[in-house]
Amino acid sequence: MKDIDPSIVERAQAGDEDACRVILEDLHRPVLATVYRFLGSRYRAEIEDVAQEVFLKVFRAIERFDPDRGVKFTTWVYTFVRNHCFDVLKKRRLRTVSLSPADDEDRPLEPGDPDAPAPGRGIENSELGHKIEEALETLGPDQRLAFVLREYEGMDYASIAEITGVSEGTVKSRLHRAKEALRQRLQPYVEAGA
Repeated sequence: MKDIDPSIVERAQAGDEDACRVILEDLHRPVLATVYRFLGSRYRAEIEDVAQEVFLKVFRAIERFDPDRGVKFTTWVYTFVRNHCFDVLKKRRLRTVSLSPADDEDRPLEPGDPDAPAPGRGIENSELGHKIEEALETLGPDQRLAFVLREYEGMDYASIAEITGVSEGTVKSRLHRAKEALRQRLQPYVEAGA
């Protein structure tokens, strides 16, 4: 992942609205995608709000970003993503208790629904995509975050370690366990040639 130009960060720290807009435009899509992949489809309706809350926290704290610490700005931002997503998961876990399994497969698809099949997309691909999403949701939060940052956002081990606050060895271990769990969970689809 490409980092934000340090001069833009400096301008944003000085209160330059155009620089803040550049940061927001550059990071909005990757942050939104990471939040969605990390929290999963259960949070579909809240993804944009969660991403906005992350950016509010980032811009409130931007003056405290210190490039001399040797941390990339994007890595610093993803630390906010991680912390806020964990907070959302904790709050949700405490607020709701379901006595029956959630079954949102019967809900009708709405226009603009991210689960709506794309035109021309085969049923197999749609089913595989849904199974991959389900498999990701079965991973523990630490493994899921490491997997999303590495495989979807293309971050290196050092950046993931900085974001998650663990060693690179722990990141590699989490990734290995995540991939193994996903491989086992998706094995029937791999064997079927999906």
